[in-house]
Amino acid sequence: MKLEIEVRAFGEDKVQGTVDAYKNTELMRVHKLSKDTTLAEVESLLSRLFEEVESGFTNPEQCLGKITIRAKKENGEIVFLG
Repeated sequence: MKLEIEVRAFGEDKVQGTVDAYKNTELMRVHKLSKDTTLAEVESLLSRLFEEVESGFTNPEQCLGKITIRAKKENGEIVFLG
């Protein structure tokens, strides 16, 4: 199954010559995983992406993650897309 993980960090940034400045960083990764993948393994993937975003952004005000699994129902069965 295809798993999409997105992480976004944003917050105030100091830019010389401006009164207010904000910075936004967003990353997205797509993983092909088996149906046997555990929630702990998915959490580990999310954690690594959080670390990657935060390494380029000192003290973001907020850091958010979103995980998407795409599926449809076909002939009474759930079919994972991707």
